[in-house]
Amino acid sequence: MIGAMQTRDRQWRVEAVRPGERDYFRLIHGDNIVDGLVIASLQRLLAEAGVDMADLVEADTTPMSGAAGAA
Repeated sequence: MIGAMQTRDRQWRVEAVRPGERDYFRLIHGDNIVDGLVIASLQRLLAEAGVDMADLVEADTTPMSGAAGAA
């Protein structure tokens, strides 16, 4: 994992990951994990959920349980 951002209430978490040569994003909300997102897809999913990316704050870069190897 390269870095992570989350909402202040910690309900939504975005992790930047580099599984190979390209960077991707992982979106985590509760038990739901969406992996392999490009920025446009990430922005669309957050907007549909009513989350403004400008409201994300830096998060601890320790992976959340269940996030490793999720697809």
